[in-house]
Amino acid sequence: MPKSLLLPVALCASLLAQETMVLIPAGEFTMGRTKLTPDDKTTMRPRVLLDDRPPHRVFLDAFWMDKTEVTQKQYALFLKANPRKAPYHWTEGQIPAGQEMFPVYNVDWDDATAYCAWDGKRLPTEAEWEKAARGGKEALDYPSGDKITAKQAHYGVQTGPGPVAQYEPNGYGLYDMAGSVSEWCKDWFAREYYANSPARNPQGPDTGTYRLIRGGAWSDSAPRITVFFRNWVRSNQRTPNLGFRCAKPQAR
Repeated sequence: MPKSLLLPVALCASLLAQETMVLIPAGEFTMGRTKLTPDDKTTMRPRVLLDDRPPHRVFLDAFWMDKTEVTQKQYALFLKANPRKAPYHWTEGQIPAGQEMFPVYNVDWDDATAYCAWDGKRLPTEAEWEKAARGGKEALDYPSGDKITAKQAHYGVQTGPGPVAQYEPNGYGLYDMAGSVSEWCKDWFAREYYANSPARNPQGPDTGTYRLIRGGAWSDSAPRITVFFRNWVRSNQRTPNLGFRCAKPQAR
């Protein structure tokens, strides 16, 4: 092949990423809950539910984010190349019929981290996840606005997950950033982290007991699928309402 037709490796990787990922531009955004509720002004609101405040400005370098949550079909390819424990709802290690394009679930933080590394990516930080979920908009409760309905996200049901990308994407072109399955983030959880979070590319606490999960799930009510709601579980948690998507830095 003539050298003139050869593309630089970085460019090839970028073109490939554009098929399955979205480039989130560098810049600042306001992270956290900006609106006060009546409970915020009393002593009745549990302190742990104040972990989404104070709102604070954060600068992030540009990064890529998966358009959808990792599907069970994609995860099966990973398991074929990297023998490890399959999600426990896979009978005899096989995807249930008709669930190939459902988000993978019943995977813990180590499973998600290993998949992302195998795919040349990593889990998003909590700050990256929130900026991506907001879709380039400021101070809204949901990716699509201050209200959400069952026509915009898969939530508030008891029937389990559904296929990815069945609802309109957000302003960045990302699907299911509210509802569907909650998503693992890279960060450890600390209740008061926002009070002293770095202003540039925060990575979360150095250690902790729980990992952050974001976005809420099919089983959650509307207040738990906002772009700012923080939830946390132990790293070895495997449940039907918890999956992930991957991110990676922009090639330089």
